Amino acid sequence: MRTIKKFSAILLIVLTAISVFTTTSCAIDYEDTPLSEIYKDHTGYTMVASRKGNTHYEPENSLSSVEQAVKDGADIVEIDIKKTSDGVLILMDDDTITRTCYGYGEKTAVAEMTYAEIKKLKLLTGKGGASADKTEKTVPSLEDVFKNRQNCLYLLDAEWELRNEIYTLAEKYDMLDSVIFYICDAKTDEIADWKSTLSTKPMIMTYFKGNVIFAATASVKNAAEVSDCIQLATKNPYGVIFGETVQETAYESSIRTMATPCYSELCGGRQDTAEYWDELISRGFNVILTDYAYELRRYVDDSHNIKALELKWITNMLVNKWELPDFNSDKFLDYKLAYTTAAEKAEELMSKDQSRSYSDCAQAIYELQKAYDDINANYEELSQGTAGMTVTPVRILLCVLAVAAVTLVEIFFYKKKKKA
Repeated sequence: MRTIKKFSAILLIVLTAISVFTTTSCAIDYEDTPLSEIYKDHTGYTMVASRKGNTHYEPENSLSSVEQAVKDGADIVEIDIKKTSDGVLILMDDDTITRTCYGYGEKTAVAEMTYAEIKKLKLLTGKGGASADKTEKTVPSLEDVFKNRQNCLYLLDAEWELRNEIYTLAEKYDMLDSVIFYICDAKTDEIADWKSTLSTKPMIMTYFKGNVIFAATASVKNAAEVSDCIQLATKNPYGVIFGETVQETAYESSIRTMATPCYSELCGGRQDTAEYWDELISRGFNVILTDYAYELRRYVDDSHNIKALELKWITNMLVNKWELPDFNSDKFLDYKLAYTTAAEKAEELMSKDQSRSYSDCAQAIYELQKAYDDINANYEELSQGTAGMTVTPVRILLCVLAVAAVTLVEIFFYKKKKKA
């Protein structure tokens, strides 16, 4: 008992001292790191991408929806780009303005309307539609977005043929470090050739949809040559994009992967909820496109900064220096293996500042705590080599049977010897 108290006192003192130090040294501080650098770092934390801004309170693809998404904590805001008949790039998802606007006449196709004509229209709330309320807000141009620069990355969903116009406009407003070109209609070599002509290499996200393992891994490898992230999509809930092979290929290729639970049909039927965020992050996805940026931001922050896991990880570092005696009990070997395995898992989870889900953290904590408790609870017996030697009724019975057996054997040989 004295040994246990002594060890506990030393552990408590050292833990208190080191916990202060590790508060700033173990966790990476991203406060002053540009979002572009975080995006390019495939080991970085899970990034929150808001679809078309905040569409719960604001019209989709509006300046106010972008602003609100950033206030909600979005790292990335996805916006859609279309081109008017007079060559102005505007924020619009559909080829027509009927779903998101009101006040239009006979003309409805964006490509057939001038920017001045579209600017006279007003936006409907949220995602638009017949039941949406009217607002006094107007359709913004991409130039308006750049002038109203927010602290986020803009994921620009536009046709491949608009790439140079978008690039030129972004360069004009010094926005190339804030825009991500979302490209799903061009091949890798086309993207590579385009990038080779540019003085500043833009950030890019590519796209793969399918359920063939070889096609998925090949697409990830090819994407890594030209982009920093790839959106993986499938209708199959058990699709290969959710498996270890594809995610390991992405990690080894130094590229992020994005899941889109806000488009359930592209995410194997997974919904845009915390339950599925947890699963997707646990599987390796580290960009999540969502309609709930506020909730996802808090989920990611809580998972990333979970103090309990940091505490157990610190404990692991300390107990690795715990000079245990040479135990004589075989029982200790099981404890030691369980503790070593749990400690390695916890250390790996904390050493990579990448996606961490609640379930990953909770499991690591449980395994490490249990292994530690098993050793600590039996410390005195283990150190004296007496663990596993507790007197029980079963052990008493076995001892009696053993003595009886020896006695019977001796009587048998005694009688046999006497007859001889």
